[in-house]
Amino acid sequence: MKIALPLIILAFPTLLWGDAGFSISYRSTPVIVEKNWLNDTNWPDQTAFYEGIVTQRTLNMVSLNIYFDDTVKAHDKKTTGGHYEYRHYISVYEEPSRKYPAGRMIEKEIDIGDATAEEINAKNAWRDEKVPKVYKKKIWVDKKVDGWLPDWLNPNKGAGYIAGVNFNYAAEKDLVEYYSGDIYIGKRFFILPHLFHIYFKVGPSFARYNYDFVDRSLFTETKIGGFYNIGLQFLVAKGIKVFAEAEFRGYGPAPMSDSFNLEKSNVEFVNALPPFSKNYKDTNISKKWARDLITQGIRFGLKFNL
Repeated sequence: MKIALPLIILAFPTLLWGDAGFSISYRSTPVIVEKNWLNDTNWPDQTAFYEGIVTQRTLNMVSLNIYFDDTVKAHDKKTTGGHYEYRHYISVYEEPSRKYPAGRMIEKEIDIGDATAEEINAKNAWRDEKVPKVYKKKIWVDKKVDGWLPDWLNPNKGAGYIAGVNFNYAAEKDLVEYYSGDIYIGKRFFILPHLFHIYFKVGPSFARYNYDFVDRSLFTETKIGGFYNIGLQFLVAKGIKVFAEAEFRGYGPAPMSDSFNLEKSNVEFVNALPPFSKNYKDTNISKKWARDLITQGIRFGLKFNL
């Protein structure tokens, strides 16, 4: 019930005017694994001792995501309407410049109060000095977008805020098994309305590690951390999107009280914009770099709208 209530609160407005659905994705996730084990092969003749290895691997991570996009504001509308109105202008000469060596005529909007253009022009006809003629134009004025936030954060302009939950599973044979749950919020920005978006999302994560695939109770730990993603998505068919994400994920060093990690094994996520090195200056752009862009770190997946 504790989990169901927040999901219902998110889902109700989303189904009314947002984009809700689920996605599946895959990520080859770079990690550093410290794997320890108790060597007691010669016990009791020889005292048992710990030994281990530290190795950099990639975990094959599969994720299921339930998303509630545009929960605050739906779809890709810059404004919700507008109106035509008449405004008054004069044509004035702009002095020559480097960009316009012969000078040019520009249109300048003016305020003539309650008078008409004809009344102003009739009055100016009797003046000794020459005054530009006033004329009126019918123009379209967009409706003002509500909200006090800047445009790039304003949910009333462009794509709205996003929210959701992730369920992740990854494993590397004989080393580690990892599964986690995330909850996130974020913001989506459109490049081409309905077709192409970029977005970010951030939130807490709850992870479980198993370092022994047989006797799990003695070699497991639970940690709390966080993650954030930056991604882009394309609409490929009605209700179906393809997306790619760069993900940054980390967990605190202290496990929770229900952990019992007898051999003190550990997993650390390698957080660098894939496939860049942590020291970005050391990155070598090559064919291997292009291959690693796909195989080490970028998450690929499909979204399905409900």
